[in-house]
Amino acid sequence: MTALLGAVLLGGILAGCVPEPGPTPTPSSSPSTATSTPAPTPTPTPTPTPSVPPATATPQPPPADPPPGRVHGLTAVMGGGSGEVLLTWTQNPESDVVSYIVLRSTSPGGALTQIGTMTRQEVTQFPVRPFVDMTATVEYYRVRAVDAAGQKGPLSSEVCGASVGYTC
Repeated sequence: MTALLGAVLLGGILAGCVPEPGPTPTPSSSPSTATSTPAPTPTPTPTPTPSVPPATATPQPPPADPPPGRVHGLTAVMGGGSGEVLLTWTQNPESDVVSYIVLRSTSPGGALTQIGTMTRQEVTQFPVRPFVDMTATVEYYRVRAVDAAGQKGPLSSEVCGASVGYTC
């Protein structure tokens, strides 16, 4: 019991309060009918935490060099009697466009396959020297611009082209 009283006193000292001195219990050889009340547990003092402001998303500035715009004016016309389709389009206004990727599908909205590229300089030679698809029957074409940074613009609208003896 003396150990319990020592623990209560030590707990009170740590918590900043000491219980009033009272009678010291004496050990008894007879069983006690009184119920003992447990000593209160000291409440720890919370450690203050530093105030952290909530995270806010900072808006990202637009890229210094946006990708090229959509290619416009794509046309597909029947070539001579050799089974080719001739493609032309309007040069993109962005000065950093360096090339164009030409894509083809065998069905409207179908999976595209790259069939060639043209440089900006080659496109300036339209309509004298158009892009020529030599293996066409009925095909669906799209073109996209690529800038000096390698960024690809969105796909052009799809156009259908058919060689001699075929129709879209």
